[in-house]
Amino acid sequence: MFLGFAVTEHCNLRCPHCIRDDVTTVRNLAYEVIERTVDEALEMFPTLAVSMTGGEPTLHPEWDRITGMLHARDLPYTFVTNGWHMRRMMPSLDRHPPASVRLSLSGATEQVHDDERGRGSFRRVLQAVALLTSRRIPPTLSLIVDRRSRHQLRTAADLAEALGCTRLHFILPQPVPGSAARDSDLAPEAWAGVRDEVFALRGEPGRRTHLQLDYGYPFDGAERTCDTFGGKRVYGDARGRLSVCCQLSEYGENEADVVADLNRVPFAEAWPAYQAAVARLRDDARPSADPADPFDRFPCMRCARARGKTAWLAGYPGTPWHHIAAATPAVRPLVALSYGGGPRGLAGAGP
Repeated sequence: MFLGFAVTEHCNLRCPHCIRDDVTTVRNLAYEVIERTVDEALEMFPTLAVSMTGGEPTLHPEWDRITGMLHARDLPYTFVTNGWHMRRMMPSLDRHPPASVRLSLSGATEQVHDDERGRGSFRRVLQAVALLTSRRIPPTLSLIVDRRSRHQLRTAADLAEALGCTRLHFILPQPVPGSAARDSDLAPEAWAGVRDEVFALRGEPGRRTHLQLDYGYPFDGAERTCDTFGGKRVYGDARGRLSVCCQLSEYGENEADVVADLNRVPFAEAWPAYQAAVARLRDDARPSADPADPFDRFPCMRCARARGKTAWLAGYPGTPWHHIAAATPAVRPLVALSYGGGPRGLAGAGP
């Protein structure tokens, strides 16, 4: 089982494609929640690994304590980072080495990447790879594929190979207000070409870096089961909310993905409700095989639509994903949540 945490909402960058684009209030996941959830999960599952995201996870004020706790339990862990703080983090990683580190790219060249993330960002990634390699910590890369990076797939594959990265992930980003406003999302019909090109690159002889198209791309024929539906991954966000999926967490304008508040409910106690919520989502998001529905072949967007998280696209008629808003149902939250001083006005018992 992969136990995923968004350990913080803090980030030093403001990437337009980021799902977690609300920077008005940012929180860190309490260390106590992480430790308690990890210990419960160790009792529940025969094998366990931990993955951490954010925000920028290395900005959590108790990062060293978290990784030390995982190291003490002999738990393999990984994290996703923009690489900006890697030199500062190396003493901690020396003490508590991760199984691997994934570095995120918005482009395979300095110009494209830095246009998205700020001057000097690309070189920070290169430096981070060198630092990790010098410690024999396997580095991996991920490329956000949009209109700006669409024609850099081969360049990215060659870069990962040259840097000695074990794996390169190509990511289909879900449309968010930032990407919709600037029209940087690829149209749904363009993704078949991306898929085919990645598969062709992967089949080239002599490549040692594994090229992986992350889940969410369009399938032709039988659809592979995602890790969530396959019972291989569970996720909690930086506010301690147990979500049915990391791709739905903090996405859209509702919290219909939230199963429980781990600040108040033990993970083991929430587990049956989580399993039921995942099963219900799987039923609600099954493909319809309707040839008139251009979004039916995109599994992650089907789940987002099934949980009412794509209605916001109605406000962006210029985006190629605009029409999915018309088929978005209204969905009630699974649980009532409160933040700080009082309730947030959420109530209901199921979609």
